[in-house]
Amino acid sequence: MEESYTKLAETETPNIRGSSVTSYGLQPVTYLKELIDGAKNQMMIAPWVREIILPKGTHQISIPKRKQYKGYHGETWNTAGSDTGGTGAGTGPYANTIADISWDTVDNYDSVTATPIPVILGKTLRKFDLDTNVINYLEEVKVDLMYDMADRIETKLAQELGDATNSTSTAAGAQTLFGGDTTGSDSLSTGDTLTTDMIVKATRKLGDLQFGYRASGAYGAETLVAISSYRKNPWQNTPDDPYVMWIGPAQEEALRKDSQFVNAAEFGRDVIIREGREAPGFFAKYIGVYIVTSNHMERTASGSTAPDGRTAAVNCTQCILAKPKKAIAAVYGKKPELTVWEYHERDEKRLKVVMYYTSVVLHSDAIIKILVSDA
Repeated sequence: MEESYTKLAETETPNIRGSSVTSYGLQPVTYLKELIDGAKNQMMIAPWVREIILPKGTHQISIPKRKQYKGYHGETWNTAGSDTGGTGAGTGPYANTIADISWDTVDNYDSVTATPIPVILGKTLRKFDLDTNVINYLEEVKVDLMYDMADRIETKLAQELGDATNSTSTAAGAQTLFGGDTTGSDSLSTGDTLTTDMIVKATRKLGDLQFGYRASGAYGAETLVAISSYRKNPWQNTPDDPYVMWIGPAQEEALRKDSQFVNAAEFGRDVIIREGREAPGFFAKYIGVYIVTSNHMERTASGSTAPDGRTAAVNCTQCILAKPKKAIAAVYGKKPELTVWEYHERDEKRLKVVMYYTSVVLHSDAIIKILVSDA
Protein backbone atom coordinates (compact mmCIF):
# COMPACT_ATOMS: atom_id res chain seq x y z
CA MET A 1 0.00 0.00 0.00
CA GLU A 2 2.19 2.82 -1.28
CA GLU A 3 1.41 6.49 -0.84
CA SER A 4 1.03 8.54 -4.02
CA TYR A 5 2.81 11.80 -4.71
CA THR A 6 2.36 14.48 -7.34
CA LYS A 7 5.07 13.93 -9.94
CA LEU A 8 6.68 17.03 -11.41
CA ALA A 9 8.29 16.68 -14.83
CA GLU A 10 10.58 19.68 -14.31
CA THR A 11 11.61 21.83 -11.37
CA GLU A 12 10.77 25.49 -11.96
CA THR A 13 11.33 28.65 -9.93
CA PRO A 14 7.92 28.53 -8.13
CA ASN A 15 8.75 25.03 -6.88
CA ILE A 16 11.84 26.10 -4.95
CA ARG A 17 11.55 29.80 -4.16
CA GLY A 18 9.64 29.29 -0.91
CA SER A 19 6.86 31.47 0.51
CA SER A 20 6.51 35.11 -0.45
CA VAL A 21 8.11 37.77 1.79
CA THR A 22 6.87 41.35 2.25
CA SER A 23 9.60 43.86 3.10
CA TYR A 24 10.47 47.54 2.92
CA GLY A 25 13.60 49.18 1.61
CA LEU A 26 14.67 50.68 4.95
CA GLN A 27 13.81 47.61 7.04
CA PRO A 28 16.41 44.97 6.11
CA VAL A 29 15.50 41.31 5.94
CA THR A 30 18.02 38.62 6.87
CA TYR A 31 17.76 35.22 5.18
CA LEU A 32 19.02 32.26 7.14
CA LYS A 33 21.09 30.03 4.85
CA GLU A 34 20.82 26.97 7.07
CA LEU A 35 18.16 24.53 5.97
CA ILE A 36 15.85 23.42 8.79
CA ASP A 37 15.55 19.76 7.93
CA GLY A 38 12.45 17.62 8.05
CA ALA A 39 12.54 14.33 9.95
CA LYS A 40 13.77 11.22 8.16
CA ASN A 41 12.39 7.71 8.37
CA GLN A 42 15.30 5.51 9.34
CA MET A 43 16.09 2.14 7.76
CA MET A 44 14.84 -0.31 10.37
CA ILE A 45 14.28 -3.44 8.26
CA ALA A 46 17.15 -3.59 5.76
CA PRO A 47 19.96 -3.76 8.37
CA TRP A 48 18.56 -7.04 9.71
CA VAL A 49 17.78 -9.02 6.55
CA ARG A 50 20.04 -10.97 4.22
CA GLU A 51 21.73 -8.79 1.61
CA ILE A 52 22.93 -10.24 -1.69
CA ILE A 53 24.93 -8.20 -4.20
CA LEU A 54 25.28 -9.70 -7.66
CA PRO A 55 28.60 -9.49 -9.50
CA LYS A 56 28.65 -7.15 -12.49
CA GLY A 57 27.38 -8.79 -15.63
CA THR A 58 24.83 -10.94 -13.77
CA HIS A 59 21.18 -10.63 -14.73
CA GLN A 60 19.56 -13.01 -12.24
CA ILE A 61 20.40 -15.13 -9.23
CA SER A 62 19.12 -18.52 -8.19
CA ILE A 63 19.36 -18.90 -4.43
CA PRO A 64 19.51 -22.56 -3.36
CA LYS A 65 17.82 -23.50 -0.11
CA ARG A 66 17.10 -26.56 1.97
CA LYS A 67 13.35 -26.50 2.47
CA GLN A 68 13.77 -28.31 5.78
CA TYR A 69 15.55 -31.16 7.46
CA LYS A 70 13.36 -34.25 7.25
CA GLY A 71 14.38 -35.65 10.63
CA TYR A 72 13.13 -38.80 12.29
CA HIS A 73 9.53 -38.54 11.08
CA GLY A 74 10.37 -37.56 7.52
CA GLU A 75 12.62 -40.47 6.56
CA THR A 76 12.07 -44.15 5.82
CA TRP A 77 14.11 -46.20 8.29
CA ASN A 78 15.28 -49.75 7.72
CA THR A 79 14.90 -51.32 11.15
CA ALA A 80 12.77 -54.46 10.74
CA GLY A 81 14.22 -57.88 11.56
CA SER A 82 17.14 -58.85 13.73
CA ASP A 83 20.84 -59.56 13.34
CA THR A 84 20.48 -62.71 15.51
CA GLY A 85 18.40 -64.76 13.11
CA GLY A 86 14.80 -65.85 13.31
CA THR A 87 11.84 -66.14 10.99
CA GLY A 88 9.78 -63.65 9.09
CA ALA A 89 10.63 -61.27 6.33
CA GLY A 90 11.94 -57.78 6.93
CA THR A 91 13.67 -55.05 5.03
CA GLY A 92 17.08 -53.49 5.27
CA PRO A 93 20.61 -54.72 5.96
CA TYR A 94 19.74 -56.45 9.24
CA ALA A 95 16.51 -58.13 8.14
CA ASN A 96 15.80 -61.77 8.88
CA THR A 97 15.78 -62.44 5.15
CA ILE A 98 17.83 -60.89 2.41
CA ALA A 99 16.03 -57.76 1.21
CA ASP A 100 16.81 -54.52 -0.53
CA ILE A 101 17.20 -51.30 1.42
CA SER A 102 14.22 -48.98 1.22
CA TRP A 103 15.58 -45.90 -0.53
CA ASP A 104 14.35 -42.39 0.13
CA THR A 105 14.14 -39.63 -2.44
CA VAL A 106 16.22 -36.53 -1.94
CA ASP A 107 13.48 -33.94 -2.40
CA ASN A 108 13.97 -31.39 0.35
CA TYR A 109 15.95 -28.88 -1.69
CA ASP A 110 14.70 -26.02 -3.79
CA SER A 111 15.75 -22.62 -5.08
CA VAL A 112 14.40 -19.08 -5.13
CA THR A 113 15.01 -16.88 -8.16
CA ALA A 114 15.57 -13.14 -7.88
CA THR A 115 15.89 -10.71 -10.77
CA PRO A 116 16.89 -7.18 -9.78
CA ILE A 117 15.30 -4.53 -11.99
CA PRO A 118 16.27 -0.89 -12.56
CA VAL A 119 14.78 1.58 -10.10
CA ILE A 120 15.46 5.19 -11.10
CA LEU A 121 14.60 8.51 -9.49
CA GLY A 122 15.59 11.77 -11.21
CA LYS A 123 15.40 15.50 -10.42
CA THR A 124 16.10 18.64 -12.41
CA LEU A 125 17.38 22.03 -11.25
CA ARG A 126 17.72 25.11 -13.45
CA LYS A 127 21.16 26.65 -13.19
CA PHE A 128 19.58 30.10 -12.95
CA ASP A 129 17.70 28.99 -9.83
CA LEU A 130 20.85 27.46 -8.37
CA ASP A 131 22.73 30.72 -8.91
CA THR A 132 20.01 32.93 -7.41
CA ASN A 133 18.89 30.95 -4.37
CA VAL A 134 20.02 31.11 -0.77
CA ILE A 135 19.91 27.32 -0.41
CA ASN A 136 22.51 25.02 -1.93
CA TYR A 137 19.86 23.00 -3.68
CA LEU A 138 22.33 20.78 -5.50
CA GLU A 139 23.69 19.32 -2.28
CA GLU A 140 20.31 19.14 -0.58
CA VAL A 141 18.67 17.30 -3.49
CA LYS A 142 21.48 14.76 -3.46
CA VAL A 143 20.49 13.96 0.12
CA ASP A 144 16.82 13.80 -0.91
CA LEU A 145 17.50 11.30 -3.67
CA MET A 146 19.48 8.88 -1.51
CA TYR A 147 16.93 9.13 1.28
CA ASP A 148 14.03 8.52 -1.11
CA MET A 149 15.74 5.40 -2.47
CA ALA A 150 16.33 4.07 1.05
CA ASP A 151 12.69 4.75 1.86
CA ARG A 152 11.62 2.69 -1.14
CA ILE A 153 13.81 -0.23 -0.09
CA GLU A 154 12.26 -0.24 3.39
CA THR A 155 8.72 0.01 2.05
CA LYS A 156 9.24 -2.86 -0.38
CA LEU A 157 10.79 -5.09 2.30
CA ALA A 158 7.83 -4.49 4.62
CA GLN A 159 5.39 -5.28 1.81
CA GLU A 160 7.27 -8.43 0.79
CA LEU A 161 7.30 -9.72 4.37
CA GLY A 162 3.60 -8.93 4.71
CA ASP A 163 2.77 -10.67 1.43
CA ALA A 164 4.65 -13.89 2.25
CA THR A 165 2.72 -17.04 1.29
CA ASN A 166 0.51 -18.21 4.13
CA SER A 167 0.46 -21.77 5.40
CA THR A 168 -2.16 -24.25 4.18
CA SER A 169 -3.39 -27.60 5.40
CA THR A 170 -0.59 -29.30 3.44
CA ALA A 171 2.27 -26.80 3.43
CA ALA A 172 4.02 -24.68 6.03
CA GLY A 173 4.12 -20.96 5.39
CA ALA A 174 3.64 -17.66 7.15
CA GLN A 175 1.19 -17.70 10.03
CA THR A 176 -1.06 -14.86 11.21
CA LEU A 177 -2.12 -13.82 14.69
CA PHE A 178 -4.85 -11.28 15.40
CA GLY A 179 -5.34 -8.98 18.36
CA GLY A 180 -7.77 -10.07 21.08
CA ASP A 181 -9.75 -13.20 20.25
CA THR A 182 -10.50 -12.15 16.68
CA THR A 183 -9.91 -14.09 13.48
CA GLY A 184 -9.70 -11.24 10.99
CA SER A 185 -9.21 -7.50 10.65
CA ASP A 186 -12.96 -7.10 10.13
CA SER A 187 -13.60 -8.20 13.72
CA LEU A 188 -10.82 -6.23 15.44
CA SER A 189 -12.05 -3.87 18.12
CA THR A 190 -10.58 -0.98 20.06
CA GLY A 191 -8.34 -2.56 22.69
CA ASP A 192 -7.20 -5.48 20.51
CA THR A 193 -3.68 -4.08 20.63
CA LEU A 194 -0.28 -5.76 20.74
CA THR A 195 0.41 -7.43 24.10
CA THR A 196 3.29 -9.27 25.72
CA ASP A 197 1.22 -12.47 25.55
CA MET A 198 1.03 -12.11 21.76
CA ILE A 199 4.80 -11.69 21.52
CA VAL A 200 5.30 -14.85 23.57
CA LYS A 201 2.80 -16.78 21.44
CA ALA A 202 4.31 -15.56 18.17
CA THR A 203 7.79 -16.52 19.35
CA ARG A 204 6.58 -19.99 20.26
CA LYS A 205 4.99 -20.43 16.83
CA LEU A 206 8.17 -19.32 15.07
CA GLY A 207 10.24 -21.94 16.90
CA ASP A 208 7.69 -24.75 16.82
CA LEU A 209 7.59 -27.70 14.39
CA GLN A 210 3.81 -27.55 14.37
CA PHE A 211 2.03 -24.85 12.41
CA GLY A 212 -1.47 -23.58 11.94
CA TYR A 213 -3.43 -22.43 8.91
CA ARG A 214 -6.55 -20.39 8.40
CA ALA A 215 -9.44 -21.40 6.18
CA SER A 216 -9.00 -18.47 3.78
CA GLY A 217 -5.23 -18.56 4.03
CA ALA A 218 -5.14 -15.09 5.59
CA TYR A 219 -8.08 -14.94 8.01
CA GLY A 220 -10.65 -17.16 9.73
CA ALA A 221 -10.31 -19.66 12.56
CA GLU A 222 -6.88 -21.27 12.90
CA THR A 223 -6.50 -25.04 12.56
CA LEU A 224 -3.34 -26.79 13.73
CA VAL A 225 -1.79 -29.32 11.36
CA ALA A 226 -0.86 -32.64 12.98
CA ILE A 227 2.89 -33.04 13.39
CA SER A 228 2.62 -36.54 11.98
CA SER A 229 1.35 -35.06 8.68
CA TYR A 230 3.35 -31.90 7.93
CA ARG A 231 5.91 -29.81 9.78
CA LYS A 232 7.50 -26.39 9.56
CA ASN A 233 11.09 -25.41 10.22
CA PRO A 234 11.75 -25.03 13.96
CA TRP A 235 13.57 -21.69 13.69
CA GLN A 236 15.83 -20.90 16.63
CA ASN A 237 16.78 -17.53 18.06
CA THR A 238 20.55 -17.33 17.46
CA PRO A 239 23.13 -14.53 17.95
CA ASP A 240 24.00 -14.40 14.24
CA ASP A 241 20.35 -14.17 13.16
CA PRO A 242 18.18 -13.24 16.14
CA TYR A 243 14.41 -13.00 16.21
CA VAL A 244 13.24 -9.51 15.24
CA MET A 245 9.74 -8.08 15.61
CA TRP A 246 8.92 -5.00 13.56
CA ILE A 247 6.04 -2.96 14.95
CA GLY A 248 4.43 0.40 14.23
CA PRO A 249 4.48 3.52 16.43
CA ALA A 250 1.04 2.69 17.89
CA GLN A 251 2.33 -0.70 19.01
CA GLU A 252 5.38 0.85 20.64
CA GLU A 253 3.03 3.12 22.58
CA ALA A 254 0.95 0.11 23.70
CA LEU A 255 4.06 -1.76 24.90
CA ARG A 256 5.46 1.25 26.73
CA LYS A 257 2.18 1.50 28.63
CA ASP A 258 2.26 -2.23 29.50
CA SER A 259 3.71 -2.69 32.98
CA GLN A 260 4.67 -6.29 32.21
CA PHE A 261 6.77 -5.09 29.30
CA VAL A 262 8.41 -2.12 30.99
CA ASN A 263 8.89 -3.42 34.51
CA ALA A 264 12.16 -5.37 34.48
CA ALA A 265 11.47 -6.40 38.09
CA GLU A 266 8.72 -8.72 36.83
CA PHE A 267 10.69 -10.32 34.03
CA GLY A 268 14.27 -10.09 35.21
CA ARG A 269 16.70 -8.86 32.57
CA ASP A 270 14.61 -10.01 29.61
CA VAL A 271 13.05 -6.58 29.28
CA ILE A 272 15.66 -4.02 28.31
CA ILE A 273 14.88 -0.54 27.02
CA ARG A 274 18.15 0.34 25.33
CA GLU A 275 17.16 2.65 22.47
CA GLY A 276 19.19 0.82 19.84
CA ARG A 277 22.61 0.66 21.45
CA GLU A 278 23.09 -3.04 20.77
CA ALA A 279 21.69 -3.49 17.26
CA PRO A 280 20.18 -1.40 14.43
CA GLY A 281 17.15 0.63 15.42
CA PHE A 282 15.63 -1.47 18.18
CA PHE A 283 14.12 0.22 21.20
CA ALA A 284 13.75 -2.85 23.42
CA LYS A 285 14.63 -6.50 23.80
CA TYR A 286 11.95 -8.76 25.20
CA ILE A 287 12.29 -12.52 25.87
CA GLY A 288 15.29 -12.47 23.55
CA VAL A 289 13.40 -10.75 20.72
CA TYR A 290 14.60 -7.42 19.33
CA ILE A 291 11.62 -5.07 19.11
CA VAL A 292 12.08 -2.54 16.29
CA THR A 293 9.69 0.32 15.51
CA SER A 294 9.28 1.14 11.84
CA ASN A 295 7.04 3.64 10.09
CA HIS A 296 7.05 1.35 7.07
CA MET A 297 4.87 -1.38 8.55
CA GLU A 298 1.61 -1.79 6.66
CA ARG A 299 -1.14 0.29 8.25
CA THR A 300 -4.83 0.26 7.38
CA ALA A 301 -7.45 2.89 8.14
CA SER A 302 -10.82 1.74 9.41
CA GLY A 303 -13.04 0.86 6.46
CA SER A 304 -10.14 0.08 4.12
CA THR A 305 -8.80 -3.28 2.98
CA ALA A 306 -6.27 -4.71 5.45
CA PRO A 307 -3.37 -7.06 4.57
CA ASP A 308 -5.56 -10.09 5.34
CA GLY A 309 -7.96 -9.05 2.57
CA ARG A 310 -10.80 -8.05 4.90
CA THR A 311 -12.28 -4.60 5.53
CA ALA A 312 -10.68 -3.30 8.71
CA ALA A 313 -13.13 -2.53 11.51
CA VAL A 314 -10.61 -0.19 13.19
CA ASN A 315 -7.30 1.44 12.38
CA CYS A 316 -4.77 -1.38 12.48
CA THR A 317 -1.15 -2.31 11.76
CA GLN A 318 0.42 -5.54 10.58
CA CYS A 319 3.52 -6.29 12.65
CA ILE A 320 6.06 -8.92 11.64
CA LEU A 321 8.07 -11.36 13.74
CA ALA A 322 10.77 -13.10 11.72
CA LYS A 323 14.01 -14.97 11.61
CA PRO A 324 15.14 -12.21 9.24
CA LYS A 325 18.10 -13.64 7.33
CA LYS A 326 16.16 -16.86 6.69
CA ALA A 327 12.94 -15.04 5.88
CA ILE A 328 13.89 -12.53 3.19
CA ALA A 329 16.75 -11.20 1.08
CA ALA A 330 17.39 -7.79 -0.42
CA VAL A 331 19.03 -8.47 -3.78
CA TYR A 332 21.04 -5.82 -5.60
CA GLY A 333 22.39 -5.92 -9.12
CA LYS A 334 23.72 -2.45 -8.33
CA LYS A 335 23.63 -0.60 -5.02
CA PRO A 336 22.11 2.92 -5.17
CA GLU A 337 24.38 5.09 -7.34
CA LEU A 338 24.05 8.88 -7.60
CA THR A 339 24.96 10.77 -10.79
CA VAL A 340 24.95 14.53 -11.47
CA TRP A 341 25.46 16.02 -14.92
CA GLU A 342 25.00 19.17 -17.02
CA TYR A 343 22.00 19.24 -19.34
CA HIS A 344 23.00 22.06 -21.66
CA GLU A 345 19.91 21.96 -23.89
CA ARG A 346 17.93 23.45 -21.01
CA ASP A 347 20.73 24.99 -18.98
CA GLU A 348 19.98 22.57 -16.14
CA LYS A 349 21.67 20.34 -13.65
CA ARG A 350 20.18 16.87 -13.61
CA LEU A 351 20.51 14.33 -10.86
CA LYS A 352 19.52 10.70 -10.76
CA VAL A 353 19.92 7.80 -8.40
CA VAL A 354 19.80 4.30 -9.89
CA MET A 355 19.79 0.86 -8.37
CA TYR A 356 19.00 -2.62 -9.64
CA TYR A 357 16.93 -4.14 -6.89
CA THR A 358 14.40 -6.70 -5.82
CA SER A 359 13.47 -8.46 -2.60
CA VAL A 360 12.49 -12.10 -2.29
CA VAL A 361 11.09 -14.27 0.50
CA LEU A 362 13.37 -17.24 1.20
CA HIS A 363 11.41 -19.21 3.83
CA SER A 364 7.84 -18.07 4.36
CA ASP A 365 7.55 -20.20 7.52
CA ALA A 366 10.18 -17.94 9.11
CA ILE A 367 7.53 -15.19 9.25
CA ILE A 368 4.73 -14.58 11.73
CA LYS A 369 2.25 -11.81 10.84
CA ILE A 370 0.55 -10.03 13.72
CA LEU A 371 -2.45 -7.84 12.84
CA VAL A 372 -3.58 -5.64 15.72
CA SER A 373 -5.63 -2.56 16.47
CA ASP A 374 -3.79 0.76 16.81
CA ALA A 375 -5.78 1.77 19.89
